[in-house]
Amino acid sequence: MKKKVLTTTIATGLIAAGVLTTQNPASAKADTVPTGDNDTSTNEVATQKSDAKTIAQDNVNTAQTNLDKAKADTQNASDSLQQAKVNETTAQKAVDEQTGKVSDAQNNVDKAQADVTTAQNGLTAAQENAKNATEANIQAAKDNVATQEQNVATAQDQAKQANDAVTEQANKVADAQKAVNDAQKNTSAAQADVTTAQKTVDDTKAAMDPANVQATVDAANKAEAQVNQDKQNVATAQNNLDNAKAADATRQTNIDNAQKAVNTAQANVDFSTKQAQEMKDQFNKYQGIKDAAQKEVDGLNDKLSNVNTITISDVEAYKKAFNDWYTGSKRGENWTEEDKNFLNDFMNSNTYKGNAADKNITVDINHLTADQIKELSLFSADLLNQVRNQLGLPKVIVTEGSLKLAKDVTDNYVSDNWDKFDHDVDGISRAAAENGLLSGGNFYEDAIFSSDFSEASTMDDLKSILYTGIVTMIGGSGDEMLHAAGLLGVDFGDDISTGKEQYFSAGTSMFPIKEDQMWITKMGHFFNVSKDYIRDSAKFSTTEVPGTSTEDLVTQLNTAKAKLASATDALNKAKDADTQAQQILAKNKVELTTAQDNLTKAQNVPVQTATAQRALADAQNKLAADTKINEDAQAKKEAALGDEAAKQKVLDQANANLATAQKALIDAQTKQKAAENNLSAEKAKLANLQQVSNEKTQDVKAAQVALDDAKNKLAALENAPLLVKAAEDKLAEAQKALDPVENVLVSEKAKLSALKQDLADAQADATTAQKNYNEKLAIQTKAQTDLDNAKKVLQAIYDREALEAQIAAQEKAREEAEKKAAEEKAQAEKNGYHVDGNKVVDENGNQVSNWTVKNGQIIDNKGKVVSGLTINKAGAVVNKTGQQINSKDVVDNLQANKRTQAPVVQSKVAGKTYVSTVVVPEKAKANALPQTGEKESKTTLVGAILVGLGSLVGLFGLGRKKEY
Repeated sequence: MKKKVLTTTIATGLIAAGVLTTQNPASAKADTVPTGDNDTSTNEVATQKSDAKTIAQDNVNTAQTNLDKAKADTQNASDSLQQAKVNETTAQKAVDEQTGKVSDAQNNVDKAQADVTTAQNGLTAAQENAKNATEANIQAAKDNVATQEQNVATAQDQAKQANDAVTEQANKVADAQKAVNDAQKNTSAAQADVTTAQKTVDDTKAAMDPANVQATVDAANKAEAQVNQDKQNVATAQNNLDNAKAADATRQTNIDNAQKAVNTAQANVDFSTKQAQEMKDQFNKYQGIKDAAQKEVDGLNDKLSNVNTITISDVEAYKKAFNDWYTGSKRGENWTEEDKNFLNDFMNSNTYKGNAADKNITVDINHLTADQIKELSLFSADLLNQVRNQLGLPKVIVTEGSLKLAKDVTDNYVSDNWDKFDHDVDGISRAAAENGLLSGGNFYEDAIFSSDFSEASTMDDLKSILYTGIVTMIGGSGDEMLHAAGLLGVDFGDDISTGKEQYFSAGTSMFPIKEDQMWITKMGHFFNVSKDYIRDSAKFSTTEVPGTSTEDLVTQLNTAKAKLASATDALNKAKDADTQAQQILAKNKVELTTAQDNLTKAQNVPVQTATAQRALADAQNKLAADTKINEDAQAKKEAALGDEAAKQKVLDQANANLATAQKALIDAQTKQKAAENNLSAEKAKLANLQQVSNEKTQDVKAAQVALDDAKNKLAALENAPLLVKAAEDKLAEAQKALDPVENVLVSEKAKLSALKQDLADAQADATTAQKNYNEKLAIQTKAQTDLDNAKKVLQAIYDREALEAQIAAQEKAREEAEKKAAEEKAQAEKNGYHVDGNKVVDENGNQVSNWTVKNGQIIDNKGKVVSGLTINKAGAVVNKTGQQINSKDVVDNLQANKRTQAPVVQSKVAGKTYVSTVVVPEKAKANALPQTGEKESKTTLVGAILVGLGSLVGLFGLGRKKEY
């Protein structure tokens, strides 16, 4: 019954926690276990526990499987989401890049359109100018040029006059400035004269002093000597001036001669500069002509380098192979290995050149446009004529009628649903009849089949098929030359040199072959129409279709090369003339530099006359000054040596001289002021004249602009046709440049539109992938939760089993421990002193009166721990050696049935003295301590523990966790 209670408690805890669900009907069995006394057997409980564990494990396994699948689904969804995001990012990047390309393309279109508009405006202006280019307008323009030239001349003359007036007034200003300077000098001199005169008066008064007579006489003598020396200096200065004038005359002669040499050299440089520029212009002109010719040659070379060619390395060997095939009783029996090898080499050495531009042109091979048939026919005719030209045969001609025949035949192949490796003879015959040609058989078509697994075709694909067809047919592909004879215009069996001129065209078609297996075949058609096959000329136009053949390009190239050679020769001559003119100019520049150096040297020779003149003037001025000083000194001398009347006369004269000097100073100052006022007036006039000169200079510039404009208008009228042609060419170039950039813009916009759709698709895919991922992740999360719950249920069961085992083991250990403890206690009670509660009793159950037990230690009646004794696990009182003591070891002097303490008796036990008094109880009592080991009480305790643990189990709080 106890086990049933335990199981019920745990199951109830699990249900209360909401762990056990209806995942498996058997999981509800634990809920039916009775909780009271009943007759349920232990085996039934064990079975229920086993079923619950199995169900829980199954639930864990199922949840794990569901989680694994959910994780795989989530991972797949995550991978898809990541890829979708990568695709979205890639698509966005492509859109961004393409948007940039569209922007660039739009900018190019805008620029090209602006160029077209500018060119159109230029053409309109040129055309309007051409309308105005009448003789009357041209004459009026010429008259206007003459008028403007006169205006320029008049303006230049007026400007020159104004400039001359400025120069003249500038000279007046210079003269006025010089007058001011001279006046300032005169004023200074007058001031010096006043100072000198004042000094003379003072000196005269001093000289009259008797004490200064000798000094005055000495000064007079000295002044006289100085005058005599000054006279000699003047004579020397005069002689130096005469010499300086002669030297300056020589200098001026040298300068004049040097200037003439400079003028001559400058004239030579001016002339040779003009001539060198003319030669340079002529050289540049021929350089432009040569460059244009070189550009034309290069362009034709580029065209020829991209032209597909067919070359026969040995014409005679080819003719031999052709004729050998027809000789003999049976065609081909005389064909030698040499013939076959030559033709194989011919086919292998001629290969098609791909064309990048043609690769970008898609075509509907079964519905070629008229322009496409024309292009393919001219391409094929050019190849065929290259061969015919090498063999000396007449050319084939592409005509309007041959083009129509090609279209009609290829249309019949399509309408007849042709699907055989053979000619649609009926379709060919119908087309021939409709075009006025001999009908009733295949008299016109040669064809080549090219198997291809793609229905997409470009113009380059078709040209490749046609090129291969001509090479293989001319080369005797299939061990026969009938195709070669047809393409070369040779009747079967005739010598190859008897070819005919034919009308030629080419076409293509595509159809599925159905003989052995289905595959796509492309067919190239060649149509040769002999003139004698025309039955109704009204239905077959022989009007030649214009086109540029390789031979035409070669002719153009040869002509261009001749022009280039002529231009090169003219350029070389112009270059020689330019070189010679440059050499002459360089030589003249050197001579001019030499002449200028000589002039500079002559001019650098110092001018001596002015210096000598100044020296003479200085000497003369000094003589005059010293003469005056001498006169004063002599007067002072006479006064000093004369009587009072003479002295007074000298003093009066000195005062008179002072008054004269003072008046002269006033006059000089007045003249200086007048000169300064005049200078200001002349400067004002100069400023006015300078303004007039500037205005006249601007008039010259304006007149020159008007003249240039008049000349330009005249030139425009005189060259009106050339200007219109140049404007037309510029407009054509601008329009030609506009078309490709517009095509690029359309293409780039189409690409952008497609990329935007790709981006939208990628974004939609990313959104779908994100939604799918979220759904899968939610499923995974729920699966994880289910697994966690299932594991918790299973773990709870395992924890319950572990707890039961642990409790059982603990119960067993407790019972064994209690049993052992009881046995040890009984033995201790039997053998001697032992503890009973807080008392110490002997082996007979008598209390030791003066010992008590407190905190696991034996205490005497004085409250001290009894030394040497301890209490073991069985409650026995033992000594230090672990031996239990008894009454034999302790003397008891207490009377029985007395609780009072008797006199203490000491005794020794194992070397120790023990003092005790044994108190015998009135009635021996059984140990009243709670006893263990009773089954009912034990079970009740365990049940209580398990009841408490049940809720913990239900909350999954028990024990260790297990991994599943």
